[in-house]
Amino acid sequence: MLLAARGPDGVAKVHPCKGVVVAYRACVLVAAKYGRELRFGERADSFMSLGAFAEDWVVPVQDFMDHKDALPFHYVMHLLHGAEILSYKHPDGRYQARWEYFYKRLCVDMHLTPETEAEMDKRLSDWNQEHWT
Repeated sequence: MLLAARGPDGVAKVHPCKGVVVAYRACVLVAAKYGRELRFGERADSFMSLGAFAEDWVVPVQDFMDHKDALPFHYVMHLLHGAEILSYKHPDGRYQARWEYFYKRLCVDMHLTPETEAEMDKRLSDWNQEHWT
């Protein structure tokens, strides 16, 4: 979750992926200048904001998809997995729906089959303790 919040290394600050990244940060971090999480639709600054996230999420997602080939693949995968977790585990259904939209668009674009929540939970759990040595 935290690695995707950093943003992609070696990419300009004004890259078209930024709309998704600033929303992601606002969903996983506390806004220091307010000392709290941002509210749904709240605009903050260029580091984190939920304005476009609440208004027209399709636009920043499309910008991301149109320019993702310029991003390091490693970063894209961190963001994909972070979005997947938010799509299943965020306590607010509005957030879940938006991150599910992004996650599934990115999966389809990358020719991946989206995981179910149960598959993700199993992958992220310590279910196979016999191999801990």
